[in-house]
Amino acid sequence: MKLKANRLVLPVNTKGNDYVVGDIHGHAQKLLKQLDTIGFDATVDRLICVGDLIDRGPESIEALALLNEPWFFSVLGNHEYLMLSGMKYQNSKDRMTWLNHGGNWIMDTDASQWPQWFDLIEALPIAIEVESSEGVRYGIVHADYPAQSWNSFERFTSDELYRCIWSRGNFRSRSPHSINGIDYLFHGHCVSEGELKLGNRIYIEPGVFLGNDFIIKRL
Repeated sequence: MKLKANRLVLPVNTKGNDYVVGDIHGHAQKLLKQLDTIGFDATVDRLICVGDLIDRGPESIEALALLNEPWFFSVLGNHEYLMLSGMKYQNSKDRMTWLNHGGNWIMDTDASQWPQWFDLIEALPIAIEVESSEGVRYGIVHADYPAQSWNSFERFTSDELYRCIWSRGNFRSRSPHSINGIDYLFHGHCVSEGELKLGNRIYIEPGVFLGNDFIIKRL
């Protein structure tokens, strides 16, 4: 499966609030309940996910259905990548990796549903950018950003795009560097105890599949 350097730039939300949330991992109902507690208004607010909508939780189908909602946006996570690569593009290694890491839920579904899920996943960008009404620019990439400048994204190689959805290197080293050309950059993928800020990069994956609450940040 060939990755493309696709970046979605959302217009400024002039009517409501924008929020970003960590990996959902098949916990759609828990997410909706937590959104209720913060007063999320789907008629004017928007929610951006850092990827990994599926697997490990009981509601992967419901999580994928969020992609049909006009208020919901997500970047591509490594779990979506494995599903698409393994199931649509028949990469046997990725298929086995996916099935062994939470993807076995698909075995209990009707195969006629699969093409619509593949289409939703294949349309996901690797990066999302959004600007607040105050002029603050936010970026969202699933795992890592392997460059110094946000403006380098469209020139990324296949390896660099792969690192965007897989790499844990900068997280593990706790690198304090910032990314130029963007005010803040949000990641998931790497589980941390609460929000972790390194430079202008913010990790918001507490491990909901481990029983923790989502981290939901208002932009």
